[in-house]
Order: sequence, then C-alpha cells, then structure tokens
Amino acid sequence: MSLVPLVTCASVEEAATYKGVLDAHGVPCVIQGEHHRALLGMLGPYVEVRLLVPEGHEAAARSLLRPAPSVVPGPEELPDPERARRRRRLAWVALGVLGGPTLVAAMLGLLARCG
Repeated sequence: MSLVPLVTCASVEEAATYKGVLDAHGVPCVIQGEHHRALLGMLGPYVEVRLLVPEGHEAAARSLLRPAPSVVPGPEELPDPERARRRRRLAWVALGVLGGPTLVAAMLGLLARCG
C-alpha cells in the first residue's frame, strides 16, 4: 500500500496536531520531514513537512481535516449598536462621577501648594 501526501504543514507542531486527530479516529499516518528538520538545525525550516496517509484512507483523512463551516450570525444575534452607545455613555458618566472629585481635589492641592 502506497502513501499519498495529504497536507503540507508550516511546522512540525501543526503536523503533530493533525496526526493526533487522525490517530484518534483510527487513520494511520506518517509525518514526512519531521526528523530532517531537527537534524538540519538552522536550515531545518527549509525542509517541507508533509502528512502522508495510506491510499485507502485518503478520503476519510481529508474529511476529518476539513475545516468546520463558519457560522454567520443572523441579524437578531448581532450586537445592538444603541445598547453599545448607552454603555459607553454610562461608562463616561461613571468616570466623571468617580474620578471627578479626585481631579478637583488634586487641582485644589496643587493650587494650595503654588499659591
């Protein structure tokens, strides 16, 4: 049985993650280039890291590594812009109420020292 390349990975860690997913589902796989990268040291990143699977398991492996469909929120799930404005306004009011007396006291203290 021959091995076919499934995916080219940017790093050994990425390939190991994919291998873990495939192993957990009973799909055998091999990481090609994993040890060559380590042996070459500084030149290691130039070695391509590929995930290889047996020919008969290619379809199952591709379906396991296929990205999940993204969920686009509906209009009722989007944040309310009016509510965000009210929250910002409330935050500024709270800052003024809580921080205002402190600023006034600091200014009076500076005026008392200078004057």
